[in-house]
Amino acid sequence: MSDPIGFRETTAEAAASTASPREAVALRFDPSRRVTLRFELQLGEDPQALEALRYARRAMIREERTRGLEWDEPSIEDPSLSHRELRWFALASQAAWCREKVVDLVARANLALDELRSGPR
Repeated sequence: MSDPIGFRETTAEAAASTASPREAVALRFDPSRRVTLRFELQLGEDPQALEALRYARRAMIREERTRGLEWDEPSIEDPSLSHRELRWFALASQAAWCREKVVDLVARANLALDELRSGPR
């Protein structure tokens, strides 16, 4: 069975419709340039899925504040989160790190959702 919470990156789709070819070339040469990463959230029909996602994000933020961020590490606190999309305005050099954090966020959210469904112990 697949996880109830999933995501799909839609950055390329959004960039293809708005960016000029010149901007795409500039991005390859300038790692200090900012990009907007977009992730479509697939929460299914469960009303607790969004709460599980928010819970997982808060837990990751607490961990980052406790251990501190590495040099040039983006914070999971930075992206904006709506009911169906996560948007992250980050440096191009941080894009891979942002994607890893979104994968971790969704995995933790699925674990949190399982905990919410199982109820108090």
